[in-house]
Amino acid sequence: MKNWPSELCSTAFLPHGNGYLWEPGLVGLNVAADSLIALSYYSIPITLVYYVRKSRDVAYPGIFLMFAAFIVACGSTHVMEVITVWTPVYWLSGGIKAITAVISVISAVALVRVVPLALELPSRKQLRQLNEQLEDRVRERTADLTTANAQLRQEAVQRAQAEAEVRRLNVEAQRSVAELQTLFNLMPVGVGIATDAACTEIRFNPAYAEMHGLERSAAISFSAPPSSSLCTFRWLQNGRELAPADQPMQRAVTTNDSVHDFEKTILRHDGTTIEVLVTAVPIRDAAGRPTGCVATFQDITTHKQAERQRLDFERKLQQSQKLESIGVLAGGIAHDFNNLLTGVLGHANLARAQLARGMTAVDPSLAQVEIAAQRAADLCRQLLAYAGKGHFVVKPLDLNLAVTQALPLVRLSISKKITLHLDLGESLPPFRGDATQINQILMNLAINASEAIGDKVGTMTLRTTRTHLAPLDLLALPSSAEMEPGTYVCLEVIDSGCGIPPEALGHIFEPFFTTKFVGRGLGLAAVLGIMQGHRGSVRVESKVGAGTTFALFFPVQNVASSSGAHGTAPPLFAASPPVRGTVLVVDDEDAVRLLAKSALHDAGFTVITATNGEEALAQVRSNPTQFDAVLLDLTMPKLDGEDTLMALRMIAPSLPVVLTSGYNEQALARRFVGRGLADFLPKPFSASKLVALLGAVIAEANDHA
Repeated sequence: MKNWPSELCSTAFLPHGNGYLWEPGLVGLNVAADSLIALSYYSIPITLVYYVRKSRDVAYPGIFLMFAAFIVACGSTHVMEVITVWTPVYWLSGGIKAITAVISVISAVALVRVVPLALELPSRKQLRQLNEQLEDRVRERTADLTTANAQLRQEAVQRAQAEAEVRRLNVEAQRSVAELQTLFNLMPVGVGIATDAACTEIRFNPAYAEMHGLERSAAISFSAPPSSSLCTFRWLQNGRELAPADQPMQRAVTTNDSVHDFEKTILRHDGTTIEVLVTAVPIRDAAGRPTGCVATFQDITTHKQAERQRLDFERKLQQSQKLESIGVLAGGIAHDFNNLLTGVLGHANLARAQLARGMTAVDPSLAQVEIAAQRAADLCRQLLAYAGKGHFVVKPLDLNLAVTQALPLVRLSISKKITLHLDLGESLPPFRGDATQINQILMNLAINASEAIGDKVGTMTLRTTRTHLAPLDLLALPSSAEMEPGTYVCLEVIDSGCGIPPEALGHIFEPFFTTKFVGRGLGLAAVLGIMQGHRGSVRVESKVGAGTTFALFFPVQNVASSSGAHGTAPPLFAASPPVRGTVLVVDDEDAVRLLAKSALHDAGFTVITATNGEEALAQVRSNPTQFDAVLLDLTMPKLDGEDTLMALRMIAPSLPVVLTSGYNEQALARRFVGRGLADFLPKPFSASKLVALLGAVIAEANDHA
């Protein structure tokens, strides 16, 4: 068996130099050429390997490596050519050539397979175009990135600014909260805040806590049970304790509306009371719904005390003014009554003297006495009228007829230089009223108008109309509380006088107020009192230098029944009935008792008198069946008429009692309704009226018996 390594390296063969004849030049030429070729071959694969390693994205790196191996093999064959010049290792040289051949074949096959794929690779032009496109995309992307970076930098700046603004706003918000909290704590007005619709818990400031006598850590709630919200105070209004649902905060959230100027009283545990004025405003969400409430509590205790002190001072001042006015009134009344009494006494003495001389024609003197007494009665009625306590004989009235009947007296009361015009409306509905009082109104207004015109030539117009007063019209009228919207008949008294100054217009209806040099200031006060008694009112329009208009409104009501408030009364001036009987006259005034006794005795009655209620009761107890009627005065010492009437009803229930007084008949009728009063006789009364009334009362009692 052959030893291949020995044979491959055997020197049995001749060296290659023998073929070159060992000629130095030829040997050197071949050795030098093969050495340079080998070096070149070896440098090329090194470069290829370096390129492949450095360029990671080179196409087909295996081909490069295969070519590198092929070139190394080729270089090795040239090295073997140099070696075999001196050493005949032809087997080794042949083996290297065989390896080179194998690598060459593999490289050729691989190259054949790679060439179609390599042909698909872009050309240099395409690569330039792709490179240019890539550069364009890079530029665009770079521009986009630059723009994005600029936007990011701008957003970063804006975000930094926003964060700085947020920090600033937070600082300001904290400062505002601190300021509001400080203000909330320092406010002298109590503030309560509920953050839920049920007012479960109320947050409050120190002023609120001080008002209610609470600790700052206390909890106030409208809905929590008492065990968890202990209230050491009570809320009152007009002396009544307020329920939670009646509280202004609760009402505000319940109704979803503000509550203003709600006055209530806080009663603290120490007994201290504080008057507060509460305003509650609901807190609404975006949809407008009951999410909470804010309320302010203003301490008005001092204001209320000052108001009470002011009212007390005004009351005392009015009282003092009233006392002063009473003095003025007393002087004026005394003056008028002295004049009237002068006429009464003078004509009474004249009649007595005439009778003493045997003269029987004393009627003129007695007539003057009656006229003076009637004027005194009118003066008393005027006083009662302005006090709203006048004696009314209410019946259906035609306003046009009442004005026409009063016209002669009006003409006599005004200046001859005044032209009187009538402007009477047609088909006026009747109203319930007192003809005498209407006459009194006309006289007072006519006299005032005449005095306003004075000595100048002027006009006065009496106008009647039918009108409708709406609720807003009533608000502009004085003392319109009892008036209702509806149909009214209107009487206007229009003059061309000097007018009423604006500063005096609001006082003309006040008692004792007058712009005259001489006067008591009762005329217009009496007019307003009469109108109030008729459930009407007065409107005044005046302009200085242009005259004044008084408009009087009388309500049109159901006037089907003309009876008085006390029932059906017989005619007061009817002829004396044929019946007679025994009458008990009870009055503390001697003159009244003497008049009643004389008038009734002359008419055929038996009369027994008593000076007060106690004497009257003693007379009736002694013999309850001896009396047919009682004439009872209302105002008496010891036992007044009202108490006497009650006692008489216990002793003699069916005994007719006629009450007499100088006060308002209607007021007394309402006061004595249901007490079995037979009738009412207003003072002053005449003898004929007394006889006729008592005769009718006894006759009616006999009919019922």
